[in-house]
Amino acid sequence: MAYKIGIDVSKHNGTIDWNKVKASGIKFAMIRAGYGSSHIDEQFKRNVTECNRLKIPCGCYWFSYALNTEQARQEAQLFLKIIKQYKIYMPVCYDLEYDSFNYAKKKG
Repeated sequence: MAYKIGIDVSKHNGTIDWNKVKASGIKFAMIRAGYGSSHIDEQFKRNVTECNRLKIPCGCYWFSYALNTEQARQEAQLFLKIIKQYKIYMPVCYDLEYDSFNYAKKKG
């Protein structure tokens, strides 16, 4: 079975040289669109636009800090609004991790 190598990117990776990424053999990218109730990742637009330009298949994710169902719904609605203008060929994901649960625990 052949595996395709991809990367997970966000503002934490800085300004990415997507030409170098493509030349390195990376086959896809998962791009953070944002997090919480209203924070769009500062590099999202550039990252997804560059992937679209270079025909690197990409997916997106939203890092959740929702404390209840209504907040999760609001996060998901914003996420879908932000990504709808781009070509997304990989999964669209809702990201829950330890930070999500630790944040919720701190908030009671």
